[in-house]
Amino acid sequence: MASTEEIPDKLYFRIGEASRLVGVKPHVLRYWEKEFAFIKPEKHSGQRLYRRREVELFRRIRQLLHEERYTIEGTRKRLQEELFSATKTPPDMRGCLLELKSKLLDLQTMIRTQYRRG
Repeated sequence: MASTEEIPDKLYFRIGEASRLVGVKPHVLRYWEKEFAFIKPEKHSGQRLYRRREVELFRRIRQLLHEERYTIEGTRKRLQEELFSATKTPPDMRGCLLELKSKLLDLQTMIRTQYRRG
């Protein structure tokens, strides 16, 4: 299957190459761009230029629609969940960040108190 082909180490892919790597026709990629607002290829001289991350997203969209049988709306929601969870702070870091925030607030209070006295 074309969608398992290794993605070359390039900065940009034209629509024909991207569609071959994803395993769908170019018009499908153009349609998916309209349906998934977070995919915004660069355009140069009227040519769509996709980055590696966009090709990977197209592969995931294809998998959800064609293999897992999601609807467009279901795929959109699933991708938003996946993209959101990928940017969440890990639980062990959350505690460190909360502790750091608390110490910064204490320091801020100390500075304000010193400023008022001086």
